[in-house]
Amino acid sequence: MTDQVLKATGATADEFRQGMRALVGGVTVVCAVDSAGTPAGLTATAVTSLSSAPPSLLVCINRQTSLAAALDADSIFSVNVLSEGQGDVSRAFGGQLGVHGPERFTYGDWRMDGASRVPLLAGCRVSFECQVAHVHGWSTHHVVIGAVRAIHFFKPEARPLAYCDGSYHTVIPLPAS
Repeated sequence: MTDQVLKATGATADEFRQGMRALVGGVTVVCAVDSAGTPAGLTATAVTSLSSAPPSLLVCINRQTSLAAALDADSIFSVNVLSEGQGDVSRAFGGQLGVHGPERFTYGDWRMDGASRVPLLAGCRVSFECQVAHVHGWSTHHVVIGAVRAIHFFKPEARPLAYCDGSYHTVIPLPAS
């Protein structure tokens, strides 16, 4: 399908970004291995469940990233849901620490022992191994649908890492009313 871009309706890109900063997002690191065997990854908050039957999720990836270049039809990728103590991992994969490419994988305890041999982050809450089921282009991004092949529960009890208003937070349950 060809790219579709809607005409602006009055909101500027800066206003949109400012408004989206108010949306609390769970922090993930999405990873794949390119055809040369080099791991690639990035920090993403644009990840959501799509369906439980079949288990699938959706992730949005900027077309200009090394991760986008590593994702072909039917390729395998992982979505690693970070816990509150993994802000340094998020910053490394988000480009905030000045590390690039495979050097980013020096942050965190990465393993390649899953069924698909994609990077999995030990110590995160949960990792999903996915196969690309569909890619839809939208402006500067790929909207990738991943069919979940395996789920690894590393620390599901850990508090999640969240991002809002330009900084990291965690989520604490509210008292029962």
